[in-house]
Order: sequence, then C-alpha cells, then structure tokens
Amino acid sequence: MTDESKAAERRRVTGRRREDAALDQAAFAEAFVALSDGIILTDPEGVVMSANPAAFMILGEDTLVGSVFEDLLLVSGATRIQETEAHVVRRAWFPREERMGVLEMMSTSLPGGRALHTVRDVTAQAELLRLKEEFLMEVAHELRTPISGLIASLDLVVDDALNMPRSELALLAGALRRSALRLEHLVENLMDAGSIEAGTFQVRAQTASLKHSLSEAMAFIQPMLESKGQELVKAFDADADRVLADERRTTQVFANLISNASKYAPEGTRVTVGAKSIDGYVRITVADEGPGIPLDEQNRLFQRFFRSRTVREQAGGLGLGLSICRAIVHAQGGDISIESTPGRGTSVHFTLPKARHLAEEAED
Repeated sequence: MTDESKAAERRRVTGRRREDAALDQAAFAEAFVALSDGIILTDPEGVVMSANPAAFMILGEDTLVGSVFEDLLLVSGATRIQETEAHVVRRAWFPREERMGVLEMMSTSLPGGRALHTVRDVTAQAELLRLKEEFLMEVAHELRTPISGLIASLDLVVDDALNMPRSELALLAGALRRSALRLEHLVENLMDAGSIEAGTFQVRAQTASLKHSLSEAMAFIQPMLESKGQELVKAFDADADRVLADERRTTQVFANLISNASKYAPEGTRVTVGAKSIDGYVRITVADEGPGIPLDEQNRLFQRFFRSRTVREQAGGLGLGLSICRAIVHAQGGDISIESTPGRGTSVHFTLPKARHLAEEAED
C-alpha cells in the first residue's frame, strides 16, 4: 500500500469513528433516560452534576442537580453493607403501604474525583428473601411436631416394649401412625407445590367414591378434631357420592379443607361437610364456624403461602393447602370458590364431575 493510499485509509477510518462516536453518544443518552435504575453523577465535591429521571422517582426528590448527594434524605440515613476500593454499597429503608421498602445504592469512584451512584429499588427482592426465610422457618416448625411425636412414641417402645400391655402398644402404634400420616401430608403438599409451579402436576381420574375419600382423610383429621372438641357433621345427598376423580387427590382436598376448618375455628364448634348433585356435577361444601376472612383478603386466599392476618399468629400452616386444592379440583374438571363473612364462618365449595354413567342417567 502506498503512502497516499495509507493516508486515505486513515481519513476514512477516522471519519467513521467520529460518526460512530456520535451514534454512541445518542444511544448512551437514550439509555441514560430509559434506565429503570437511578443514575447520578457527582463532581469531586460530591455535588450532583447529572441524574436520570429514575433517580428523581426512586429517591423522591424534586431537585437533584446542584444538591450534595450525601445530604439527600434517603442517602444520609443509609447503612453501609459492603465497601471495597472501587465500590461502596449502602441500603436505606423507607415506609410503604404495607411494609418497609428497601433501596440499594452503589457508589463507584471515577477519574478526577468524580463518582457514579446507582440507586435501585430492591424491595421486591428483599420481600422474596424474607418470604423464603419465613417459609423455611414455617416448614421446620410444621415438621417438628410430628417428628417429636414419632421420637417420643419410639422412645417408649424402645424402653418398655417387652413389658407393655397389648392395649398400650396399640395406642403407641396409633400415635406413630398419626405422626407418620401428618409427615406424609406435609411432604405431599410441598412436593405438589413444586410440581404445580413446574407445570408437571397430574391427576388420574376414574370413578371414585366421595365418602371413601372422606373416610380416608379422617384418619389424618380425626385427632385434630378430637383435640379441639370439634364435631364433624356429614350431609351427603343420596345421589352425591360417585364422581369422576382421582380418589387419592380428592382425599387430599378433604384433608386440606377440613384441617383448615378445624385449625381456624374455635374449640367445641362443628365442621360440616355436605354434598349435593347439580347439573352433572357434585358440589361439595366444607363449612366452619370460625372467625371468617376479611373481605380485602378473600381474593388472595388461593395464592401460594398466603395466610390471613386474623389467624396467622394463632394457627400454624404453610399457606399451601388452598392453592393445591384449586390445582387438584381444576385438573379434574371442577371449580372451587370461597364464601366468608367476618364473624360468621367460612364455606369452601368445590365441584367434581359425576361418574359418567350416573350423569347420563340423571339426564334421562
């Protein structure tokens, strides 16, 4: 390549770079404005030179340019959580409607004493972490009770099995079975919650008996009812037993709904389970005489991990039961709903298709 052609190439490349630089500046300006994170640039004295729209919104400030960054309300009260040679990370908490919001601020040193500050609202991430920690604590608490029962019963068997009367051994065996059933119920709910989230949840529908499913559920529920002096009342119409459903899953629905009714209702009350035939379906109702559910919470009852604030402290649970019940009922072609009046109890209704030949006979 000659000297003349080399010079021409340099001019061509230089020109292209100027055009690219202009485009890069325009793209940077657009990104600066569009970013959802707040971006603030300060001079060597810490005075704000530039800030994008998100910074104003996140910090709740009407004026930023010309202000001292460290004097801003949320910045001045922030707590340092990490510090390196290049970055300082701080967190600030601020009031929101239901609980505190969380801001995370990262300050990065730039040449010439300037600094770049990134401000991000991490309330959602903090809430997710809080829910995860709370959930793990609840799981540990729920598992501890049946495990403690198992250990206590097994200790008695180990220490005195040879000298125990047969009647006492039978009682211990019953206690062991109840604790094992409670563990199975908890683990099954946890596994089902995972399969629902993963989209792999399945049911196997066939002709089944509601009364048999209820009877199977009572093996788990009866001790809970007895411990609170509660009575289970059954009100099944004659033609409201045979359905097209997964019998094991329907047992799970009964167990979840009746345990909720027992858990949240006062001692000495009744839990009613009724069933009646309606237009090719059987409509089952589980009703309690508990405190009811506030109106502002009723549309959230089928969310995973949600528990009403009125009973959160007095009763345990993971908040999975109703979401699992809905998945089971919907997978079997039915529907589920809740009626509740504060101070007057709660009724959960769900429907299942009648067994096909019975539905055809009803139409004839």
